[in-house]
Amino acid sequence: MTFRVALHTNNADMHDATGRTMPTATQERISVAEFFDQRYSLERHYWWREDYRYATDPNLHASSLITQMTLRLLGESSGRPATPPLRALDLGAGEGADAIRLALLGYDVDAVEVSEIGAKKIVEFAADAGVHVNVQAADIRSYRAHGEYDVVLCNGVLHYIEDKASVVEAMQCVTRAGGLNVISLWSTYTPVPRWHEKVPVFCDDEDGVVRKLYQDWKTELMYFERAKRESAHSEMPDHTHSHIKLIARKA
Repeated sequence: MTFRVALHTNNADMHDATGRTMPTATQERISVAEFFDQRYSLERHYWWREDYRYATDPNLHASSLITQMTLRLLGESSGRPATPPLRALDLGAGEGADAIRLALLGYDVDAVEVSEIGAKKIVEFAADAGVHVNVQAADIRSYRAHGEYDVVLCNGVLHYIEDKASVVEAMQCVTRAGGLNVISLWSTYTPVPRWHEKVPVFCDDEDGVVRKLYQDWKTELMYFERAKRESAHSEMPDHTHSHIKLIARKA
């Protein structure tokens, strides 16, 4: 089953042809790790503040089509033998919502997060949820996974990486035949808001690098969220992002 859809909202911003934003002269430039260390220090749950953040029922994730579809696809394959145990890799795991959800589904989960504060939160939140997640504080550009995985996620990370191909190709190499890759990143459809310009950002065209790298995979879901209002950052002024969201299956 393949879905391709573009989701639009009101958009007053001009298209950014390059997709790349750099800090302005008045802003101090910091690393992605420092940026998220700061953000994750602000409150207990920076992402996924809802009580159902770890819910494995796709019907409870009405605001996230990619989460719904990922859970439905994983549910379709849940009847196959889990020997060896099904494995999942979450690259750029944030505070661990996706990783913990997969652990609750019975996956052996490896989570990689560049922010040390975020990595510590994943360990804490997983314990609170009654599951274990293997967590490593590392940059996904240099991280090397071992073995093969049934599902590899990379949500909200690739727009901070200029050389997307090397990361995506590494994901694809460690994905088992029939396994899934789940990706979300910012697109060039709208410019990146200046609130995020403290770190370099490298968005992708909707028909850009990431999509082309999966042209030989089976597309389970492809859609574009255009000028979607951001609701996760209470400490930032009102702003929007445009996203590329993709679920693909290895042949």
